[in-house]
Amino acid sequence: MEYFADTNIGKVRKKNEDFFYAGDNLFIVADGMGGHNAGEVASRIAVEVFTKNFDRSLKDKIEKASSAKNDGLTPHKIEELLLRSIRTANKEVFDTAVSKSEYYGMGTTFTGCFIHGQKAYIIHVGDSRLYIKRGDEINLLTSDHTIVGELFRRGEMSYDETFDHPQRNYLTRVLGVAEDIDPDLSSHKIFKKDIILICSDGLNSMLKDIEISNIINKYKNAGDITKNLIKGAINKGGQDNITVIVIKK
Repeated sequence: MEYFADTNIGKVRKKNEDFFYAGDNLFIVADGMGGHNAGEVASRIAVEVFTKNFDRSLKDKIEKASSAKNDGLTPHKIEELLLRSIRTANKEVFDTAVSKSEYYGMGTTFTGCFIHGQKAYIIHVGDSRLYIKRGDEINLLTSDHTIVGELFRRGEMSYDETFDHPQRNYLTRVLGVAEDIDPDLSSHKIFKKDIILICSDGLNSMLKDIEISNIINKYKNAGDITKNLIKGAINKGGQDNITVIVIKK
């Protein structure tokens, strides 16, 4: 498996509120929101707390496995670890927000992917995205938790109209703004030569899916794909922070 991750402030924002993690078969993109410095605090806390909790729990499960040929990671246990970890991260962000006035109301999107065997396990809240490119097809495996996303899924808005709607950035679900969190959890079989793309909305708000797919087709390695996706979003305006993780199975 080959992967590459990078982030860019873009051309408009004064700071980068995105945060990412890539390593040990775990990949995360978080896009923070809030007042002065709060967005970058929320995304960083969420990713760091999640990874620490997930890694520790993962090692405990593997160490307790009875057979040397089996790491003990059943689909149910992996999903349990993902849910527990995101709830821990949510609590940490929420507790930090309510304890400091300058962080009040902060939150973050969170799209994580853990790859184990031939499956990708996805935990998601907000409007960062995870795509899978298989052959000539690119498919979005997450749902945008936004007002516009809901309208699009109900057929009340076309794909092209989602780019210009005044409420396109209004999130309906975010990590850290409430004591409880309701993330989407799913798993998908992955095959050799599949390409997984995780990104903040700074990419897909600038580039349409067909443009993203064309850039992926043009380059061979994960690093070149990542760098040129970011370059493409910047060339289209770079109106937000842009974070991209590309994983080649």
